[in-house]
Amino acid sequence: MAELQKDPITRSDFLGFGVMGAIVGAILTIPPAAFVLSPVIKTDLLGESDVGSGWVEVASVSEVSAEEPSHFKVEFPLEQVYGERAIQKKYPGSQKSDMKYKLDNAIWLSWKAPIKQQGRQGSTGDIVGKPERPAFLDQKSEGFTESERKEIMSRLNVLSNSCAHLGCPVRWFPHEQLFLCPCHGGMYDINGGWVGGPPPRGMYRYTEAEVRENGKLYVRHKYDIEPGLDKQQPYVV
Repeated sequence: MAELQKDPITRSDFLGFGVMGAIVGAILTIPPAAFVLSPVIKTDLLGESDVGSGWVEVASVSEVSAEEPSHFKVEFPLEQVYGERAIQKKYPGSQKSDMKYKLDNAIWLSWKAPIKQQGRQGSTGDIVGKPERPAFLDQKSEGFTESERKEIMSRLNVLSNSCAHLGCPVRWFPHEQLFLCPCHGGMYDINGGWVGGPPPRGMYRYTEAEVRENGKLYVRHKYDIEPGLDKQQPYVV
């Protein structure tokens, strides 16, 4: 009877079974998790994206406020791809979804304000003046010449609304004259320049944007990623 009452599992056996169970659980969990997170891994870590590379209309530049940033929503075509990108290059269309998807993205447009005093990242932000809107926009909203289109683009900020810290959508607060992130307190000036808080840089800018003769702004899904500072694209919110 004494033998029957003895605990058949020792402490070391119990710990061994626990470790084995954790290993088995990880083996069973990692593949599904990797499948679910694959789009995030490809976009954020590998720099790959299935967002269309074509031009998307934003708005007429005449709609951009002369005093403060204006907020617009755009839709980028999104292609759902199954399988490795190398397979897609070799066999185009073999593993693509037939469904049509669109990716919503918010854009802030503002006229650049002159920098009166240059700030330093991690210390003090730039001190800026009032936005400078091209004067000829008061007379017309389309039919711009090539030189006028170049002037517009040289004075226009085309900014993603994603905070450069963790991607929360920023908002413009007119009383403070700042973009503020509600999540962790990131602050940016009207040009998208860093002012304060945890973001490691200023707001993301669209690097491919153009104004056409009809007076409307068009953008591509490309941003000013800084090598060595951040490897991920801004979150699309």
